[in-house]
Amino acid sequence: MNEYWIQGLANTTDLQGSTSKKSDTHSQIKTDTETGIVLNLDTVSIHEQKKDLRNKYVLKFQTETKEELEKRKKESFEPVIPQPDNDLERGCDEFFPESISFPKRPSWEPNDDESAFDAKENRYFFEYCKSAIESTSFFDLNLETWRQLWRVTEKADILFVIVDIRFASVHFPPALYRYIVNELEKKMILVLNKIDLVPSSVVAAWKDYFSSEFPGISVVYFTSLPAYNLANPTASRMKGAKIRGSIKMAAEGALRVYQECEKIVEGKVDLSTWKELIMQQLKSDFVEELKSIVSLEPESPQTQRKELYSDRILTIGAIGHPNVGKSSVLNALTGRKVVSVSKTPGHTKHFQTVNLTNTVKLLDCPGLVFPSKAPKNLQVLAGCYPISQLREPYSAIRFMAEHINIPSRLHLIHQSNEIEWSPYDICDAWAVKCGFRTRKGGKSDVYRAANKLLRAHLGGALGLYLRPPNYTSEQDHWQRHPLISEIEEIQALGERITVFNKEISEEESNEESDVNSDDEKMSEKVKQVENKYAALELDD
Repeated sequence: MNEYWIQGLANTTDLQGSTSKKSDTHSQIKTDTETGIVLNLDTVSIHEQKKDLRNKYVLKFQTETKEELEKRKKESFEPVIPQPDNDLERGCDEFFPESISFPKRPSWEPNDDESAFDAKENRYFFEYCKSAIESTSFFDLNLETWRQLWRVTEKADILFVIVDIRFASVHFPPALYRYIVNELEKKMILVLNKIDLVPSSVVAAWKDYFSSEFPGISVVYFTSLPAYNLANPTASRMKGAKIRGSIKMAAEGALRVYQECEKIVEGKVDLSTWKELIMQQLKSDFVEELKSIVSLEPESPQTQRKELYSDRILTIGAIGHPNVGKSSVLNALTGRKVVSVSKTPGHTKHFQTVNLTNTVKLLDCPGLVFPSKAPKNLQVLAGCYPISQLREPYSAIRFMAEHINIPSRLHLIHQSNEIEWSPYDICDAWAVKCGFRTRKGGKSDVYRAANKLLRAHLGGALGLYLRPPNYTSEQDHWQRHPLISEIEEIQALGERITVFNKEISEEESNEESDVNSDDEKMSEKVKQVENKYAALELDD
């Protein structure tokens, strides 16, 4: 399932009953026609398609005003001021102060029927959004998305929270930790994903940070997603590195998760079959598609506080922001590629259930963005907001350029022969280097260049990542930490790297820029290299 297709409202009516339509990407928060509850908050719907049932899964954010966009566009011409390394030290409390929570399911009363409870949820969600929207950054304004989270947290015995370690503090809401551990009294496992994209010392520091700040949490590592690297880019070629044959890496990650679950259940559930599945995968060299054990579980409007390990079955729920690699982690846990039996995601109000073994099942909660104070540019860089839908990408480019010398790494030539670089200058020079031009007028396609830079960053190409507080001053300590050898051993599992030389075709170079202009046609030449750190190296 595409991580951007998350639960939305199926049948909607316009504010005040209007039948007028807005554009595909702009709408208002609307409500189910059966309840009559109207949420009249301006939103933008991501990846919405006309007459498509998947619109129920659309990610909804509040809209930006024209004034905000124009202000940031003007700022894109201002010079970049480099920032010190410790500016990247960001703890969870910076983005998630205690005053910020998240929508929680109202309690079910004995006299509530399904319709009344649905109306109660709508009313509660409206009040929450109305009070939170002015004090938070972009978060998911789609009630159906949150309903899926509520169901997964209620049904699961253990909750996985999966984060991209490069922006771990942006992806981890402490309020969710407190809710799961203190209110629901369940165990949480934090999965630090994509650890092959940061130095081992940073991995050790983040593990210590989360273990210290959030007592009782279990922390495991994962390298399940391919890593990309941008090295020696030229006008017609961009080199990347992608980890191939990552089955062993994924299985090793699954084994670490299994070991944590085994500690938690304390023999109350037989997990031996799951372990056998993982051990078989460690010896395997191919990926299967898993169709027969995937089902869509019907919802119940009633809050369910079930007993742990009921029927001696371990139920695991997976939670995470978009783009943290949740799907890859779940595939690793199953030992196979999980394929939904539904051809149309979201055709009913269900969440995906994977029956891993007779005693273990996984509940996949659709990706959603929690309320926070994370600025928009960091949300973009953390993958919380789709790059293809950005109306103003230069703020995110500025943050990158403040911490990475992009012109030097990409060997860019300033088009105005100036010493200082602005975000616009960087994108302009990159557009020239890549041969990106608009069809009308033949000008440098600066927006497309910005889009491509941000996509390269998301793939791990430019080496931007946050650090936990005080990391810079204690860097020597973390580089000698006892965990380093264990972490580097995990990172080294992807020792065989496949390097892709991606050539931009002439036809693609002349394409007109639009929000989806990054669908580039590239030929690939494969070259095998033996360097376990190739995915992290950059050309200085």
